[in-house]
Amino acid sequence: MKTSTLITLFTVTIASPVAVMAKSCVKGGVYCGSSLLRRGNYKAHIVETLEDAGVGTDDWHVQNALFDCLKDGDIRYRAFCDIGCGGTDSTDADYCF
Repeated sequence: MKTSTLITLFTVTIASPVAVMAKSCVKGGVYCGSSLLRRGNYKAHIVETLEDAGVGTDDWHVQNALFDCLKDGDIRYRAFCDIGCGGTDSTDADYCF
């Protein structure tokens, strides 16, 4: 076997469990950006969703925007929490302070 083939197989083997560990949001749930970021790789999706809604994409907006979770882990912008998000460390829906 060629070295490049072995490296590819090794990379796929190592990367696969990481992809499985990321959790998408649960359909019908309400999540702040900070909660979505802890669940998985949502940064680019959050930024794109905020841009589409005409909302800022700086870290404060990414962390404190509120989203509805749609099917297949998709999200829809709901609101921006000026003062910050609450409920982010619980199993209940996130909310604005």
